[in-house]
Amino acid sequence: MAGRIRTTKKLAQRIDRGYFRRLFPIPFWRRIFSLLVVGVCLVWLGFHAAAHDESPYSSGPLTVQHAILGGNCASCHGQGLAVGRRIKDQACLSCHDGPVHNAAQTFSPACVECHVEHKGTERLIAAQGSQLCTSCHSNLHTRSGKTQVAANIESFTHGHPEFSVLRSGAADPAAIKFNHKAHVGDLSQKCGDCHHAGGGVNDGAGAAGSPRGVMRPVGYQEQCSTCHPLSFDDKIPDAAPHDKPEVVHEFVTRKLREYIAGHASELGKAGTPRNAAEWVRSQVEVDEKQLWTTTCDRCHTLHPAAGAGLPSVPETKISHRWFTKAKFDHSAHQELQCVSCHANAASSTKASDVLLPGIRTCQECHGVAAKASGECSTCHLYHDWTKGRPVDGKFTIKQL
Repeated sequence: MAGRIRTTKKLAQRIDRGYFRRLFPIPFWRRIFSLLVVGVCLVWLGFHAAAHDESPYSSGPLTVQHAILGGNCASCHGQGLAVGRRIKDQACLSCHDGPVHNAAQTFSPACVECHVEHKGTERLIAAQGSQLCTSCHSNLHTRSGKTQVAANIESFTHGHPEFSVLRSGAADPAAIKFNHKAHVGDLSQKCGDCHHAGGGVNDGAGAAGSPRGVMRPVGYQEQCSTCHPLSFDDKIPDAAPHDKPEVVHEFVTRKLREYIAGHASELGKAGTPRNAAEWVRSQVEVDEKQLWTTTCDRCHTLHPAAGAGLPSVPETKISHRWFTKAKFDHSAHQELQCVSCHANAASSTKASDVLLPGIRTCQECHGVAAKASGECSTCHLYHDWTKGRPVDGKFTIKQL
């Protein structure tokens, strides 16, 4: 019996070349399931579209700052199809005034490059990395003229100059006599006895008008009066007011006049005047000399007037904020001892001493080791709010 002939052609004829046209069970049901899912999604989207509900297209919930906008996506994204549409600066500026960083800057980033909505409050308030700042400040240029600030700052620890007030060697302009050493070093008083940060735990809006974390102004009435009362006469229990010489003079005169009116028997004693008006005039002269030359002169440099006039007191000009182009929060550093940063306070004997810490002190924590944030936004703001302007709202309550 002759063997079968098994050529390549004969073998190929045994292959079913139409197998790919048949739909096997697994691919069949996979295709049906995929079409079913797509159909359900289209129906779901169509239902929301018919109800004018744009929530399926949202990237996430609005932050608290924009919660008033509710579901009105068009207020920012504009009318029509808003999916994937990049918000233009005009949409932000219609409600917010964002004055530029500097009038001479060559580039202005779009609002959404720093302020990202639908991603949480921190992204909205632009707690961004330093690369947004150093993209310009590492090689800074201006539209015209020379730059007025350091032009090559790569980070807080690379290229950032010393704080300007320390770099220039400026003195404290306060026209007042004060000796830190006599209070902190000799009397062992605590810094917190006189210095208080605004906006503490129980007064988040800022006590005495001071923003949160900013030291409240040191004033006579709150900090000094307990230890240094303006007493002027043993016969008068009330202290003189801490005010202009004219006000002090009126107060002293009135109090002495009231006193002698109730103690007329003292007139003529031990060589005192017998006339009440003369007694008041004489006593005012004695008491005010004590005030001007001993009590007030302890802190103020008084300029005597010609003749018998009242002296003049220069404006104190106490600086309440040293970092004019940066922000600092004392409340965020309350775990530290004050002398850790203000090391020279205990030895300072002149009010003209600037007791701010240098940049090296700050870099010990806000440096490469990343013990604390060293991002530019920790201390600096982009917008120059000194040039801010009020913005007229464009919505009604019903629109929102």
